[in-house]
Amino acid sequence: MTSFSLRFRSPNFTPVLLFVNTLGSFVVLVSLATHVGSVTGSGLLAGAVLSAPWLPALLLAGALNRLLGRRPAPRLVRGAEAASLVLTAAALLAPQGALLAVAAVVLVVRGYFEAVTRSATALVLRAAVPAQRLDRANTFAEIGKLTGMSVGAALAGPAASVLSLRGLLAVNAATLVLSALLAWALPDTPGRTAGTLAGVGADTGAGAGAGGKAGSRPRVEDPVLRRLFARFLLVAFWQGFHTVAVTVVPVQVLAGGTRLVGVFVAVSSVAIFAGSLAALPAQRYLDRVPSALWALLPMPPLLAALLIGRTLPTLACYALFLLLFEVAYVHYNNRLLAAASEQELASVVTLKATLMPSGVAVSILAMGALCDLVGPVPAAFVVAAVTVAVTAATTGGARPAWPQRRRRRRLQDA
Repeated sequence: MTSFSLRFRSPNFTPVLLFVNTLGSFVVLVSLATHVGSVTGSGLLAGAVLSAPWLPALLLAGALNRLLGRRPAPRLVRGAEAASLVLTAAALLAPQGALLAVAAVVLVVRGYFEAVTRSATALVLRAAVPAQRLDRANTFAEIGKLTGMSVGAALAGPAASVLSLRGLLAVNAATLVLSALLAWALPDTPGRTAGTLAGVGADTGAGAGAGGKAGSRPRVEDPVLRRLFARFLLVAFWQGFHTVAVTVVPVQVLAGGTRLVGVFVAVSSVAIFAGSLAALPAQRYLDRVPSALWALLPMPPLLAALLIGRTLPTLACYALFLLLFEVAYVHYNNRLLAAASEQELASVVTLKATLMPSGVAVSILAMGALCDLVGPVPAAFVVAAVTVAVTAATTGGARPAWPQRRRRRRLQDA
């Protein structure tokens, strides 16, 4: 029985696991946020519900880093999915009068376990996939996660119209059963304190260093990784602007109404999804283009979209901005995961799980206030100026001093 199950374990289950996990989560999350917004009439409260599941991982970043540094990644994924399933099943037993509050608390607490799943699956891929196929595997994982979010958000409206909150939680519990089974289909990898990741090296000193740092807060010392992180956070900055612009641009720039906002949202969703798919065949070319260029490419179509100010050209240019935005995100995500050393890998995935959502939240507040004060067109120029400044500040630098120079040479910033 054991040999039979081991034969069918594969890292290729990772995209499907992330798809199922995020689909079920977003069906409930978006439905609950919509319900809170309609009952209270507060967009702020609805937005708070949507962003709340990311808060625990941010507050408990040190604990997440220690988990990733001390426990085998496949066990973390299995434990996180099992814990999410138990929490969701327990919420189904809550009395009707307390169900809404219980569901909200469960979604917040479960956000930590979802962060564990997202981070630990990245470690599974790094350990189980050969280096020459790692970028492709990470891209598939991002496509699976993004598709789950998109499909879950799209199904939230129809599902909420025919199912009660308890019914939505039951659907989510069913998806968690499937994702827990998929977690058991992931291959076993060496424990972080027992050795090094496959394909990275077997230096016992490095392994000891990783174990020694596991108890500290997440920290990245390598200058190349720090530059990549700065550019990676630009994506969070763009996402914050996009979250505001997707409603502000149709109304203030194109002088449209709610119908045009719906069209803008639909086109944006298609463009982001197309960008994640386009990044897959583009992998062979991404490393041939200077890393800094991927941060700058989305800016001309963004500025053109807002300066043109006519419906169809603006939609086309904005869709191109989002497509390039998603390709840039995949590029920096893959570079971070591939370039991280054994000692800093746990910190890298921890910071990805915490800095990205917090960066989006801060950007939403800043860009929302800026759009209210000066309008979306000046705000877009601020986005472009910050992007150019960060890109210029993070270009160049010394070569890393730690080993594996041959593997890192193709990952070096231009």
